[in-house]
Amino acid sequence: MTEELNLKELFSKFVKFFIRNKRVLLSFVIFGVLAVVLYQSFKTPYYETKAICMSGISDYERQDQIEGLSQRTAIDLINHLQINIENEDISHIAKTLGIEENVASTIKKIEAEQLYQQDMDEKFYALNKFEVLLVVYDNLMINQIQRGLTYYFESNKFVKSHYEKYLESNLSILNNIEEEMSLLSSIRVEGAKNNLDISSVSVISGDEGNKITNQIISLSLLREEIKVKHELLTPLVYVQQFANVHKKEDDILLWSFLVGIISLFIGMLYSLIKEVR
Repeated sequence: MTEELNLKELFSKFVKFFIRNKRVLLSFVIFGVLAVVLYQSFKTPYYETKAICMSGISDYERQDQIEGLSQRTAIDLINHLQINIENEDISHIAKTLGIEENVASTIKKIEAEQLYQQDMDEKFYALNKFEVLLVVYDNLMINQIQRGLTYYFESNKFVKSHYEKYLESNLSILNNIEEEMSLLSSIRVEGAKNNLDISSVSVISGDEGNKITNQIISLSLLREEIKVKHELLTPLVYVQQFANVHKKEDDILLWSFLVGIISLFIGMLYSLIKEVR
C-alpha cells in the first residue's frame, strides 16, 4: 500500500513538473525539430539504388569453394572502393573506375552484400549472386558508375589474368571435346561396319539425378555448358542493373523524432537545474 502511494506521488510530481515547465520543454523540442528541418533543407540530397550481380572469378580460379564464399572475392573488390570514398580520394576513384572526376565525386557510398535463400527447413544458404548498394548525390550519374564497375573488374590485374587463362583453357577443352566426339563417332562407324557391338544408345533414367550413359551426348552436354560459361560468365555480370531513382533520401522524419526526444531530455535537465537553483 505504501509503495502504491509512493508511485502515485512520484507520478503526480512528474506530471506537475511537466505542466510547470511545458513552455520551456516545448521550446526545446521545437528548436530541435526546426534545426533538423533546416539542416535537411540545406544539405546535399542523395539517392539510393541497388543492383543484383554475379561474378565468374571463382570459376576462373577453379577452386572448390566453401559455401558462401563463391562470390567473396567480387564482394571484397567492391567494398574495397569504400576506403577511397571515405577518404575522398576522388582522383583515385575516377582512375580505378575509368570515369571522370566529376562523376566520381558524386559517389557517397558503395557496398556489396552476399544474397541468401531460405529453404523448407528454414536454413539459409548462399546464392551465387550478391547485391550492390549505391548511394550518389546525382542520380544522372548512375549509369556511368555502373559501367565504371564493369571496367574496374575487367581492368583488375588479378581478375584479368585469371579471366584470360580461363578463356584460353575453355578453348583448349572445347577442342579436346570435339576431337574426342569425332573419334568416338569414327569408332562406332567402324564398329558397325565390322559388326562389333559398340553401343550408342542413350539412357536417361529417373526424375532426380538423371544419368546419361552415351559418351557422345555426355560430352555434348559438357561442351554446351562450357560454351555458355565462356560467352556469358564475365568478371562482373548484372543480373539486374541499378534502378534509375528520382526520390531523394533525407530521413527527415526519423531524425526529427530522434532529435525531438533528445531535445526533450535536455529541456527536462535544464528545467530541473533551474528549479533546484
